[in-house]
Amino acid sequence: MSKKSDQTLKLLDKVSTGWPAPEKLESANLLEQGLYAILRRTLEAAHAATVVAALRANYSDWNELRVAQAQEICSHLDIPAKLKLDAARATKEYLQEVFQRSHGLELEFLRDDQQSAARFVSILPYIGLGTAHWLMWLASAEKEVPVTQGLVRVLDRLGLIARNSSSKKMRAAIDPLVPDGREVDFLLRFGEVGSRWCDARKPACYACPLVDDCRYGKKAFREWQVQQKRLEQQRVRDEARRAILAKKEEEKRKKEDEKRRREEERVAQKRAAVDARKRRETERLARIETKKRETEAKAKAKLEAAKKAAELEARRKADAEVKRVAAQKEAEKLAAKKKLADARAAEKKALAEKKAAEAKALADKKAAEAKALADKKAAEKKALAEKKAAEKKAAELKAAQSKLAAKKAAEKAAADKKEAARKLAEKKAAEKKAAAAKAKSAPKAKSAAKPAAKAKAAKSKNGGRR
Repeated sequence: MSKKSDQTLKLLDKVSTGWPAPEKLESANLLEQGLYAILRRTLEAAHAATVVAALRANYSDWNELRVAQAQEICSHLDIPAKLKLDAARATKEYLQEVFQRSHGLELEFLRDDQQSAARFVSILPYIGLGTAHWLMWLASAEKEVPVTQGLVRVLDRLGLIARNSSSKKMRAAIDPLVPDGREVDFLLRFGEVGSRWCDARKPACYACPLVDDCRYGKKAFREWQVQQKRLEQQRVRDEARRAILAKKEEEKRKKEDEKRRREEERVAQKRAAVDARKRRETERLARIETKKRETEAKAKAKLEAAKKAAELEARRKADAEVKRVAAQKEAEKLAAKKKLADARAAEKKALAEKKAAEAKALADKKAAEAKALADKKAAEKKALAEKKAAEKKAAELKAAQSKLAAKKAAEKAAADKKEAARKLAEKKAAEKKAAAAKAKSAPKAKSAAKPAAKAKAAKSKNGGRR
């Protein structure tokens, strides 16, 4: 065994992944192998295999499982209840990271696409570089140790190899370092170092278990210690400054408290003086109120005495008034008796006058009724005569109208007859004129004198017709 191989074994023994190395799951693809490895971090091998089998049976599509709720996933798991939720969450985290890094939910490209595999394993915060190395080792047909940037970075910083751009040279340098039978251990543990502590830009060398054996880590650790010392000094200075500020703040607070206390005392004294003034004012008002009550009591007593005297005087006047009213009532009674007698006499006289007036009115009424009856008969007779005269006049008017209508009808008939005769004459003249025109267009054998004479005769005839 070479010196570097011996050193590699010592380094591997110093690194702990925190979980057992996963076993290869039979009849599983690379995506399922990765899920099994993730579940083995918290579950026993049997439980992890049960979970993978249950998820494979209940979800035909891994993307459906990725977007499913954790409670739904738990309902399909046949493991202890306290382990279900962690297993469901780990499954979702694993599938989500695979989907984000590869834009799909299968890892078979790890078998034949080295560039895609290198890009995939470059940043896997949840899966980790160790598990990624293990998946790449499973994907390799010859079970070769994968050469990744993370693994090269760790071994280079440890001084086991020299970093080179050629992957072949890197493999030639790494293969002798792998102990026989501990290939998986080598991949997992150095991958864990690369994921947890040996970051490309900000390595956490101070927490790395291999810092004492790492030349890069020693330097970085010294720098970190110097930085921590500076930070501690700065912290001490900051604490001293804060203590000074706190002391000043405390003194300021005490001054403000003293000022507030004096102000409160001044306000209390002022309030006490105001209360004393209010108390004196209250006592003065009480004395005034007492004096006022005494004055009102004297005035009330005087008023009651005057009221009593007034009541006696009023009673005396009331008695006199009663006597006067009684005398007046007696006089009124006598006057009423006299008035009643006079009224009865007047009523008797009025009754007699009323009867006489009623008799006269009855006679006048009868005379008026007789006169009205006579006037009514005369009026009816006159109206009857006027009605007959009107009817006669209406009959005469109707006869005249009938005569006038007959006359108009006769005149219209004569006019219609005359118009018909005129139209008949015009028609005959037109026919005769048409015959003359036809005769004029006859053969030219006739002499010219005949048409002229005929035209003259026709003209004279037409003139005579006019």
